[in-house]
Amino acid sequence: MTNYIQVFTTLPNQESAREMARALVEHRLAACVQVSGPLESTYWWRDKIESASEWRLTAKSRVDLLPALEAAIRRHHPYDVPEILATSIVAGHPDYLEWMHHELAPDA
Repeated sequence: MTNYIQVFTTLPNQESAREMARALVEHRLAACVQVSGPLESTYWWRDKIESASEWRLTAKSRVDLLPALEAAIRRHHPYDVPEILATSIVAGHPDYLEWMHHELAPDA
């Protein structure tokens, strides 16, 4: 088990996804953010089934940075209720994990 995580969120367009990815990396809340899409999301919102084209961000980070990472996502996110999900990275290539360690903000 590592203390690293992947955090997922979705945004309504490629431009906003790229902007958020850059902001998270610039503030060293994520060592890397991958932007993928477009993807089609179907979900309940205000008692109706909705569909939307979205772009997914996958941010590689550390558990102790999750509160700051979540706050940064919420601060810049256009949705009322943004998707912010974190999953543990249970294992990884040691060189990659070491690279992440050096690129992230110092331990909180």
